[in-house]
Amino acid sequence: MKTPGIYFNGLVMAILFFTLVGRSVVNAQSTLPDTVVFRGANLDIGKNFRTSGFPNPASFGHYTINSYFKEPNGSEHVAYVDNYNLYYFKSTDDGENWSKEQIITSHEGDIRNCALTVDTAGKVFIGITVNNNLNYSNPSATSYGTEWYFDLYCVNNKTGSWVKELVNTHPGNYGSIVEGLFVDAGNHVHIVANYYGWYSNGGTVWEWIRNATSNTWGATTTIVKFTDAPVDRFIYNTLSIVPDRQGSVTIVMSRELTTTAVAKPRLFYVRYTGTSWAAPVTVTDSIAVAWNRFDAWVDTADHTYIAYLKNNKLGVPELKISIDFQPAQTVSLNLAPNDTLNYFRMHCNAEGLFTLYLNLNKVKNPNTQVTFSHDAVHWSDPIPIPADIKRFISGAIVKTDTRRGYFAEYCKQIIATAGPRTALPYGPDTLFYGSIKLIENQLSTNEDPFSARIILNQSYPNPFTGNTTISWQLPQKAHVVLKVYDFTGREVKTLVDYELSKGEHQLIFNAMGLPTGVYFYQLQANGRVETKKMILLK
Repeated sequence: MKTPGIYFNGLVMAILFFTLVGRSVVNAQSTLPDTVVFRGANLDIGKNFRTSGFPNPASFGHYTINSYFKEPNGSEHVAYVDNYNLYYFKSTDDGENWSKEQIITSHEGDIRNCALTVDTAGKVFIGITVNNNLNYSNPSATSYGTEWYFDLYCVNNKTGSWVKELVNTHPGNYGSIVEGLFVDAGNHVHIVANYYGWYSNGGTVWEWIRNATSNTWGATTTIVKFTDAPVDRFIYNTLSIVPDRQGSVTIVMSRELTTTAVAKPRLFYVRYTGTSWAAPVTVTDSIAVAWNRFDAWVDTADHTYIAYLKNNKLGVPELKISIDFQPAQTVSLNLAPNDTLNYFRMHCNAEGLFTLYLNLNKVKNPNTQVTFSHDAVHWSDPIPIPADIKRFISGAIVKTDTRRGYFAEYCKQIIATAGPRTALPYGPDTLFYGSIKLIENQLSTNEDPFSARIILNQSYPNPFTGNTTISWQLPQKAHVVLKVYDFTGREVKTLVDYELSKGEHQLIFNAMGLPTGVYFYQLQANGRVETKKMILLK
């Protein structure tokens, strides 16, 4: 059987066609309700940070961008490194209460980074990077030239109790910094790690896969590798990993191109098709700052978004967004005079409502605001975030498991803030949790409510080999036209062209006689259009 990866080139053309024939209709939010609901809490007030010496104590990795996961049943999971100890948090009541567990002891004191995912059976997998030769409670044990002995482990509770598994040992004075995990359609766990070590000249991202049946880790796979920058060819340790519901995964990252001491970052992505990784694709060489000036996500209609800050000729960062890997558009933001965008985070909820958090430089006075959109390009006027909750908002905005199409209410944040760093012992550091949502999802006054409630479901199965079921829901009686197109935009078949009653409808599409490839089915009703893709395999 052929795989969807064979048709990646055709898929690029198909996405272009999809942009032309119509976007999916989603709930619009162009006016804000009177009240925004926020709930925040101190998830954990940590220990005093006691280390000093080698390496720099600020490098221990309070990274939470890929350390949060929300299951379809609502359970939320967080992994966190506090003073080089690994902790696991879980909530089953929408973030109201959290349990805390220090889950391992054999490597406490030398854990640098962590990342988390949960498989389809609800089992938790936490990737950790440890220093093989450096115990942070005893820095004098480290000799110069051995500070980058980084090993990679995975801690999981698949058997009912926490087990630590070795994934990869350092091959020299360098090793793997864990950046994230994801679960594929076969329930196999993938762990992604970045090269880091002496001279920072790795330019490499690796992957290991844990087989769900044998419960063993496979050999190292190179996702991407660069050797072209003679000074610093490193890839920054902030990766956005976004799976979709078709079995593909996009990893967006940034790297250095400099041949001098002046930074020259490039933003790029790589795609996992379900079987292999495609070659890297450049997004821009004009990203403002590499490590925290981009974001990526997948919405409920399975569109992939990549957003980034671009430097323009005036030196003022400009927010750009690429939808389904097409050329980036400039985002419309109604900022006040003299405001410039410092950094941002974006989120999409289950109704297709986009939330954008803006950290602004207001005449050298940082300010955090929030704005909303229905298409991720045109945004409502930003509103300020109250001062007492800024600390919950200004960090990493976490993503839920978009592979299954589930999103946190509207947006959830996990952020670690450092305590005073004036004298040892430093700290204590604190882990915050916050959730923000609208009281109601209002429609703008110029939007027909019909368009917000029409639902075109993803065909099932997809990919399919012969027949697939297409279903949709109408809020009222309407004349419906349902057509199928191939990836060139040629109409293949008209399935429906008549009036239908209010309610749910479905039909079986038989692809007999059609060649393998990417197809689109488009529903039209009362001037509104929804389009989705499907893949035929033979």
